[in-house]
Amino acid sequence: MRSMILAALLPLVACGNNANIDGQEVPAQGAGATRTYDVRDFSTVKLAGSDDVDVRVGGSFSVRAEGDPQVLDRITVTRDGDRLTISRRRSSSWQRGKARVFVTLPRLTAASLDGSGDLAIDQVRGGGFDARLAGSGNLRIAQVAADSLALSLAGSGNIATSGQTGQLSLNLAGSGNVDATALVAREAAIKSAGSGSIRATVRGPATVSLVGSGDVDLGGGARCTVRKAGSGTVRCGG
Repeated sequence: MRSMILAALLPLVACGNNANIDGQEVPAQGAGATRTYDVRDFSTVKLAGSDDVDVRVGGSFSVRAEGDPQVLDRITVTRDGDRLTISRRRSSSWQRGKARVFVTLPRLTAASLDGSGDLAIDQVRGGGFDARLAGSGNLRIAQVAADSLALSLAGSGNIATSGQTGQLSLNLAGSGNVDATALVAREAAIKSAGSGSIRATVRGPATVSLVGSGDVDLGGGARCTVRKAGSGTVRCGG
């Protein structure tokens, strides 16, 4: 009877493993101070560790890690659907040093940072882009040319970006700062419930909800509707 039950369960186990294959770790290729990862068909990137990630948009798929070999041994790269996640294996001992991971992909639709590392993106283009920071690291988007841009900060790290967008949506609930002074938006929706500051350039209508102690500055071209219950200040218009 036991053998019959095990035989019946084997196909189910196999099906379960196949269903989760996208969430499995991508094995590293190479040794020493450089490792490569054969992974493709992703459009979002998540950093969940203390290492630094540089993302370049516009080329063919490529993932490469450089650094101390002992640090690289703990790097994990996984793909779950269209999301690539870079993190570290848990260890009982503290490991000094950082790795730098270079990611190239044809198109990027979203990025998130949940660790203490830094995430740098060279450019974002297209319809919409979503960036989230929930750690102590820094997130920088060098150049934006998107119809809409959504930024969310719930950590102590900072977000910096520049470029142009039609609609800016920004939600701050942490102690970090958002510097989007070099980003020009035609309209914006801002929510601030943290102690960090928000700076952006809006040339058109904007709604601002402020219940924290941080300041919001949208520049002289913004026409704002403000709801304010916190101690922070809001600057819109001249």
